[in-house]
Formats: sequence, structure tokens, C-alpha cells
Amino acid sequence: MPAAALGEGFLLDVKGLRVAFGGKEVVHGVDFQIRPGEKLALVGESGSGKTVTALSVLKLALNADVAGQANFAAAEGPVELLGLSERRLRAIRGEQIAMIFQEPMTALNPLYSVGDQIAEVLELHKSMSRAEAMRGAVQLLADTGIPEPARRANALPHQLSGG
Repeated sequence: MPAAALGEGFLLDVKGLRVAFGGKEVVHGVDFQIRPGEKLALVGESGSGKTVTALSVLKLALNADVAGQANFAAAEGPVELLGLSERRLRAIRGEQIAMIFQEPMTALNPLYSVGDQIAEVLELHKSMSRAEAMRGAVQLLADTGIPEPARRANALPHQLSGG
């Protein structure tokens, strides 16, 4: 089911995002909006807070104190992501909203195949058996245009290119 847009047609509306680690604020009042079909690039120098900003919106920044609002147009209606329980957020993350990292060496566990890691998400979010999830992982790789998806599913992250 597609998400219903928030006011002004936004899928994601982030306001006043602040992130601190150990009392030191590293992200200072960031605002941004994303409409259906739009792409957003967080651009800045190394260490400027791009990754922390993106991770914080999905409550994936470990040991971070996050404040502000991240309103998302979920399938069942608008939700404020930062106020959701982990259980409720897990039902939305990966199913309706996700983050794609460019570099597989930092986004994926180097000890497990790419297919195993995709399959794990399918098992968790789609209640698939392991065999179904592995077939689904290969199909997802094929759907994204990755050549030789069955072979790539068996590859370790360092065997893929991030470009």
C-alpha cells in the first residue's frame, strides 16, 4: 500500500534534527523534506554529520541522543519516526523506508555473503523461510540490475564494487 503524503505532499519531513553523543552536539537543527519521486543528497566534508543525520532519522545511530521531528507518510498514516518504539519502527524500516549505503565494505558485514544479509532482512520483515528469502535476495539483486545475481548473492561484500 503506498504511503499517503504528509502536508504539502511530503513523504518525509524532518524538522530541527539535533544529534548529540555524550553531551556533544554534532548535528545542529537540520531541516529537510522529501516528496514522492524526489532524491536527496546530503553533501558535506568528511565528518560533517551526513551519515549521522541519515542514521538518526531511522533511529539507527548507536548511543545518540536525538531530538527534533521526523514525520513520515507511512502506509497506515503519518507517523513521527523519532517517537516510535523499536518494535513499531522495525515494522516500517525496510518495508516502507530504508537507507541505501554506497560502499558495501562499510554497509555489510564482511563475514557473510551479500545474499545471506539480504535474506536475513526478508526473513525478519516478510516472515519468509530461509530458502524463500535466499530466492528473494537473488531476485532483488536481479531487479536492481546487478549482473549475475545468483553469483553475486554468494559473494562477500569486498568482492563487490561500490561504484
